Amino acid sequence: MPENRSADSHLSYLKGYTVGQNHPMSDQAKGVRVPAYEKPAREGQKIVALPDPTTVKLTESDVFRCLDNRISSRVFSGDALTLNELSFLLWATQGIKKTADDERHQHHSVKRTVPSAGSRHPFETYVAAGNVEGLASGIYRYLASANAIVLESAPADLKGKISEGAIGQRFCGAAPVFFLWSVIPYRTVWRYGLPFSVKAITLDGGHIGQNLHVACAALGLGTCMIGAYNQSHMDALFGLDGKEEFAFYMAPVGRID
Repeated sequence: MPENRSADSHLSYLKGYTVGQNHPMSDQAKGVRVPAYEKPAREGQKIVALPDPTTVKLTESDVFRCLDNRISSRVFSGDALTLNELSFLLWATQGIKKTADDERHQHHSVKRTVPSAGSRHPFETYVAAGNVEGLASGIYRYLASANAIVLESAPADLKGKISEGAIGQRFCGAAPVFFLWSVIPYRTVWRYGLPFSVKAITLDGGHIGQNLHVACAALGLGTCMIGAYNQSHMDALFGLDGKEEFAFYMAPVGRID
């Protein structure tokens, strides 16, 4: 790669710690209170209970076949997803297995179905549900602690706005469900500070994407991870402030022929 100081500066965020280098003291080390691992539902928000994710009917349970069947799908049928399937996909990507006080690191930790650096789990999961059986169209947020989703908004022409925010990738809006993971960086920065948190957060996002692909393969569904999008459009559509919380990773999910 040609020498470029600006590029080197950005690429340095992909590196790990340098032995002997001084790093700023993290807020955890300063005794600052640990940030919440989940945004609570606001007063008056509609809460929809989800089915037990373990009750979903899998079309493929062999791990080898699920991995071998993993592909990026961009063409979906018009058929709806079931609420059981949505519940399973949410659990597979951000489900909570247990919460406990981490005596080693002296903070409250949460263990989910995906790994995360320091158990910080900096993501919130949103779904734009356009065609889910028994669920009104709208944008919902996953409450993993309650196995439920909360209605955030019900925009008109949701499919069109999703496609626009995905920079014209119309298959994103055409899918019955569109996942969007926002990031709240401070959850990770609280422990690791900067710049290492940038790398940790990026790795954490990858874990979520792979779990979604494997879960979709188990249900006979298709998905495709999306990293190209209009930041300000998606932040506004999903009600994110764009500073403390902003859109980070996305994926349409649907049935495939």
